[in-house]
Amino acid sequence: MRDVLAHPLGPLPWSIANGDGSLWKTKKATLARELEKSVSPAEVIAEPSATVIDGMSLVQKMKGNDKMFSQLAEAILSTALHDGAQSKRIDVVFDVYRETSIKDAERCNRGAITAIQFRSIAPGHNIQQWRKLLCSSSNKASLIKFMVEEWKEPKSREKLKEKLLYVTCEEVCYKLTKDYWEEVAELKSTQEEADTRMLLHALHAAEAGYKAVVITAEDTDVLVLCLAFNKDIPYPVYQKCGTQTCTRFIDIDKLARSMGGSVCDALVGLHVFSGCDTVSAFAGRGKMGALKQIKSDKTYQEAFSQLGRSWEVSTELFQKLQEITCHMYVPSTNTTKVNELRHQLFCARRGEIESSQLPPCEDCLFMHVLRANYQAAIWRRCLQCQPYVPSPKGCGWTTDDDGKLAIEWMQGSLAPDAVLQLLSCKCGRSCKLPDCTCLANSLKCTDMCKLRTCSNQPADVEEEVVDLEDSDADNSDEA
Repeated sequence: MRDVLAHPLGPLPWSIANGDGSLWKTKKATLARELEKSVSPAEVIAEPSATVIDGMSLVQKMKGNDKMFSQLAEAILSTALHDGAQSKRIDVVFDVYRETSIKDAERCNRGAITAIQFRSIAPGHNIQQWRKLLCSSSNKASLIKFMVEEWKEPKSREKLKEKLLYVTCEEVCYKLTKDYWEEVAELKSTQEEADTRMLLHALHAAEAGYKAVVITAEDTDVLVLCLAFNKDIPYPVYQKCGTQTCTRFIDIDKLARSMGGSVCDALVGLHVFSGCDTVSAFAGRGKMGALKQIKSDKTYQEAFSQLGRSWEVSTELFQKLQEITCHMYVPSTNTTKVNELRHQLFCARRGEIESSQLPPCEDCLFMHVLRANYQAAIWRRCLQCQPYVPSPKGCGWTTDDDGKLAIEWMQGSLAPDAVLQLLSCKCGRSCKLPDCTCLANSLKCTDMCKLRTCSNQPADVEEEVVDLEDSDADNSDEA
């Protein structure tokens, strides 16, 4: 049975994947709320200050239906100026939308497939079905370009008065004043995520002499990044959260001091490993247990601090993370191998346990660690304008038949060969998706299936016959 449980036993690892192939999710905000408890909100922010805003969050909050695109651009600019009313400088930082991105699966989940595609955006066009428009990455990219061009116009720049506005569009950053606009060479960046690029802008503002930087983003990822890189930014950083009627400012410097530098550095690894937008969470396992451990356990701190330092995962690091995974499921265990723990849990429950309740097998956990390391490596380079980022292919992702990026859940087989041979379908007339379990699992039909002459038969059926007396399946009674 140990050999059987060393495989995921399904087309997907159910402990980290949903049935539709999407990532298992956890509530990221739980981590932010727990971290924030350590300090009271800031009451005074030094001046002059700069405000850095997640541009797409401004867009998402808008009610765009029945507005013209010119009115929308004006409304979003007004909102940005309102959010940064107390600051001399305002930075609006947008995501970059690329054809190949590790966020592809996440964007598909938000409805990109059914989105309405806009070929062109003009000032006088009325917006219809605003939410569907935002489901498409190409639409959002076009909208950002349109808005930035609108903001560069004199009638929009007049609204800035004495403020400076920095705004990004793809890799370029523009500086706008009431009198002129220009490109900012030192803020040209190949970073894809606004979450990381906002830290780059925060550093730029601090180095320009602004005595405080306020980052406006209700996002756990941003809080984790602020804590990890607070030490590299020469002036205090605050994260603005809440609503228009109830706003609070998290004092990042005070929070980082209360937690300690080692814990803050480890948070990047912990957060991606336990689940973020691009890396799956573990079914039934939140972030609080791991957070408690890194506050007191040097092993946790060291392992999560190493995650993302290199683009490659060492054997030593993987073993540490495998041991941590075992403790996530059974805190008191002395077992350091997930395959062994899977067997122990299965036996303890006498087989009465769902696959999602077991830790992922070693093969699937390694692929998970590769993805977590890749995302952590991107985040750890957030203060670099043009960081080197290798292809995600081979780092926990692969490409599908259409050339689109897809999650590579496993490298080995989903079950031992002998077990695969025992799978059979009950198709009556023909073997077709989605009803045929053999096709659904990318398997050939065998002579144990109901149909003996379907189109899914192997070329030589005789070669597929398994001698059950020599099969690993005999060991199943040992459990």
